[in-house]
Amino acid sequence: MNPRQRRGVLLMVIALIGALAVFISVLTFVSSVNANVGGKVNVVTLTRDVKAYHPIELDMVQTVQVPEKWVSPTDARDPSEVVGLVPVADLSSGSYVDRAMVTSRPGIANGFREIAIMVDAETGVGGKIGSGDRVDIIATFAGQDEKAPVASFVVTDALIIDVGVAEDVEKANSSGGFSEGKALPVTFALTVRDALRLASAESFAVKVRLALRAKNDSSDIPSPDRTYEEGYR
Repeated sequence: MNPRQRRGVLLMVIALIGALAVFISVLTFVSSVNANVGGKVNVVTLTRDVKAYHPIELDMVQTVQVPEKWVSPTDARDPSEVVGLVPVADLSSGSYVDRAMVTSRPGIANGFREIAIMVDAETGVGGKIGSGDRVDIIATFAGQDEKAPVASFVVTDALIIDVGVAEDVEKANSSGGFSEGKALPVTFALTVRDALRLASAESFAVKVRLALRAKNDSSDIPSPDRTYEEGYR
C-alpha cells in the first residue's frame, strides 16, 4: 500500500469515527428529551371554535398525540368523553378539551326542559345576550275588569341555551293594527314549573322582556318586588 492509499484509508476511518460520534450524540439527545418529556399520549383538541353551552359534535374534535408531560389529567383522551356535552365557557380552535370545562346540557338534565320563545329584538336586551347568560323574564299584562295593568317577573335567573338570528315578524300596535318588527328566537333551560309560567306569559302577556343579570349573580328577588301595578307607589 503506497502512502497515498494509506492516507485515503486513514481519512475514511476518521470519517467513520466522526459519523459514529454524531450518531451517538443524536441518540443521547433523543434519549434525554424522551426522559424529560415522557412518552406520547392521545388528547382531544377542537377543530373550530365552540361557544359556551353549544353542544360539541363529532366533527368539531380530533385526536392528536402529544408528550404526556404536556397533558393535564383532566384533558379528554377520546372523543366519546366529550361529544354531546357543552362547554361552560367559550373554547377556541386548537385547544385541548378539558373534562372539567364541559357538562351535560342543562336543557336535558333531569327536571329541566328546553323551551324557545320569540323575543322582541329591541326590548330583549338586544345584542347583549348569548348562550350561557342568565336573565330575568318580565311580562306585562293589560288591565281588565277594572284591574290595573301589571308588570311581573314570571321567571328569574333563567339560563339561556341559544340565541337565534333575528327574524321579521308582525307585531300588534296600540291601535289594534300590525306593524313589521324584528324578533329573536331565544331558547331557555327551565324547570317544568318555570316552563309553564313562560308559556303562559308568551300566550297572554302584552309583551315579554328579558332583564340581563350580572355574571355570577344568582340573588333572589323579594316577593314584594316581583310585581308592579300601574298606579301603585
